[in-house]
Amino acid sequence: MKRVLTFLAAAGLLSLPAAATAHTAPGVPRITLGIKLLEAPVERKDDPRAASYIIDHLAPGATIHRKLEVANDSRKPLKLRMYAGRAGIHGGHFVYLPNGRRNELTRWITLRPARLTLRPHTKARIRATIHVPRRASEGERYGVIWAQHRSAPGRHNNIAMVQRVGTRVYLDIGPGGEQPSDFRITNLIPARDRGGLPQLRAQVRNTGARAVDISGKLMLKNGPDGLAAGPFTSNQGPTLATGETGEITFTLGTSVPKGPWTSEVTLRSGLLEHTAAGHLSFPDAGDGRPVRAMIAAGSGRALWAAGAATLVAVGLLALAVRKRGRNTTS
Repeated sequence: MKRVLTFLAAAGLLSLPAAATAHTAPGVPRITLGIKLLEAPVERKDDPRAASYIIDHLAPGATIHRKLEVANDSRKPLKLRMYAGRAGIHGGHFVYLPNGRRNELTRWITLRPARLTLRPHTKARIRATIHVPRRASEGERYGVIWAQHRSAPGRHNNIAMVQRVGTRVYLDIGPGGEQPSDFRITNLIPARDRGGLPQLRAQVRNTGARAVDISGKLMLKNGPDGLAAGPFTSNQGPTLATGETGEITFTLGTSVPKGPWTSEVTLRSGLLEHTAAGHLSFPDAGDGRPVRAMIAAGSGRALWAAGAATLVAVGLLALAVRKRGRNTTS
């Protein structure tokens, strides 16, 4: 059984700076709704993914609990429905499926309370219980814990709006310890976008047994006249399932010379980090020739050792999704 430590965060840590905001038509109330996770396993306390998402490895028959918080930052009370929805990873994206679609993981998740009313500028705690059946098969499952508000049509139009915010769930099932996570940077591609800005795309392959969310930074060194540039950051990299390949793009400024450069890309997923380098020049237009990434010695480090998990509280905003007619994701 996993011990749980509960921490009451200070007021400043409870803020939701990136809470979802729905921009509505006249007559439809403006809604700001947020959600965040309050707990994460101790061995993942320094892992930014675990501070944003529910990530765990469980044996069949195990049960865990997680605390979340929802916040109403609007001027009107909100009636919320809490539920678990199906998700998947396709084409480098974490994909949320339409409301009502379920999978094994969603049937294992119970939320208390499942419905609540939040007064203006108030917060509420939600308890998520995940119980894995004893006969559950091995493998990683994906889902989202949603807080949903549905507004009635306005007096001057017939628009009804549905707004959802949620926290991703990455749950790996199997006996024994957790399977390793890893990825490899394979190629660096210099390019220019349609506006003529130089770009560098790093191709990444998930070589581990669990999904990875890639982010990172780029440094340019040994340029013309000894110039250096960067770091250039990208937080919109791919989410890759086991065996998948994707790209993360770094867009540079107009003042960056064509080259040649020594590019150094450092990519991260949670606590796992790899650095690769390549010698390249930016083309005049379109894509340049791919450069095979040279992996820096000692650039990778293990995510964590498998073991018993204890929980500590961490503040975060998980993700914000608003739905108006159809769902869109950030």
